[in-house]
Amino acid sequence: MGTPLAVQGQTNLFRGYTKQRDGLIDDVPTVTLSNDREMPLIGLGVGNLQANRVENMIYEGLKAENKMRLIDTAHASFNEKEVAKGITTGVKRFKNSEKLDGRVQVHVVTKIWYTYLGYERTKLSVRESLEALGEAIKDPDVDLKVHFLIHWPRCYEGIEWMNCEQEEIDLPAVVKKAGPSPLHDKNAWKESWKALEDMYISNDYPVIASIGVSNFDSEELDGLVQSARVPPHMIQMNVWSLLNNPHLVEVCNRSNIHIQVFNVMNAVLRNALATPHANHHLLEVANELGKESESSIDVKVPQVVLKWLVQYRISIIPRTSNLDRLTENSAVSLSKIPKISDNRVDDVGRMIKAMLNRNDVEDDSFVKVTFHAKNQDMFLYFVPENDENGIQISYISKGDKHEERTHPRHKFRIYNAYDPDVYHEHTVQGSYGDHHHVHVEL
Repeated sequence: MGTPLAVQGQTNLFRGYTKQRDGLIDDVPTVTLSNDREMPLIGLGVGNLQANRVENMIYEGLKAENKMRLIDTAHASFNEKEVAKGITTGVKRFKNSEKLDGRVQVHVVTKIWYTYLGYERTKLSVRESLEALGEAIKDPDVDLKVHFLIHWPRCYEGIEWMNCEQEEIDLPAVVKKAGPSPLHDKNAWKESWKALEDMYISNDYPVIASIGVSNFDSEELDGLVQSARVPPHMIQMNVWSLLNNPHLVEVCNRSNIHIQVFNVMNAVLRNALATPHANHHLLEVANELGKESESSIDVKVPQVVLKWLVQYRISIIPRTSNLDRLTENSAVSLSKIPKISDNRVDDVGRMIKAMLNRNDVEDDSFVKVTFHAKNQDMFLYFVPENDENGIQISYISKGDKHEERTHPRHKFRIYNAYDPDVYHEHTVQGSYGDHHHVHVEL
């Protein structure tokens, strides 16, 4: 496939901290940004989550069995107050359950919407976000670190869901008074960046841990790097760009800009039925990793995708409103999955890209089943769904065997070669990559 980043070897996902320091909790996997700030690699996206579910999901995510310490949202999601509430209640519960002293460090990524582009509007957006997050900022149990990103470089008329003119009309008066409309200035984001730089450098906003961008193309990002007083520490991009836009990834690598990806689960896994071969290969890797784990855990394909990203030191912020999914995607669960081996990591990337682009690979993965005819000459039939007669595959002499590459839940029938009323039925169990031996005695 040509993976987008050089694999950075790691034997243990939990390599960020081995003891409590600076408010960070033990064993939370982190990445070091270009400003030497540590940030958790595995987070929870709540940007488009229903407002009444935000607080509880964060509360659950902060629990010891999940250890989510990174929350992703946006000013335009209008839920930053709920995020703050979830953090404060979750941290208190965590400290009480674990009998801990001191502050718990939690990171929030939030973003400036395109209606707030321009110097003064951006400063207003940041102040509004900090005010909304105020409960967590002021809480003595919480050490909050906030990362501010420019959400989009502009509003695009060609994007169906963007309603540029109407959104400008609907803005509160305080925003309109703060600065000119960015609608007809495609470079308004440059003034926004100056505002972020000034606020980041200022001693007035110590809670700001880093600044960055989201949904920027390679040309815009490269131009920003060349002109910035403070180069962006982080970029959010969709997973499609990570695997299909090498120029953008190259700018990030060259400029030490940390990559955080969104829309992973939806973009990749929704195409599983359209790319069965790639999906089967990922199921095989999931099966292998589960067997390699210390407690033979049940690894799922979404976890393989997330593990692959984290192994490249790429931040992930999967969104879910399902508590089981929250736990499966958590720092604790992903840490229990062994490292994807060097000879497998490129294959995983190739399969993810195939699913993402709906362009299935030619080679498939299988379950191997070896049928042994122990005491009779036998005929082996494959029995497709809705076809009771079946299809003859092989004649197996007494004492001989036949190996078949097949799929889970496929059904076979093995007949006595001289008496068709005597047969044995076998339904394939297990997962891709398994090899089963079926000893048939009729």
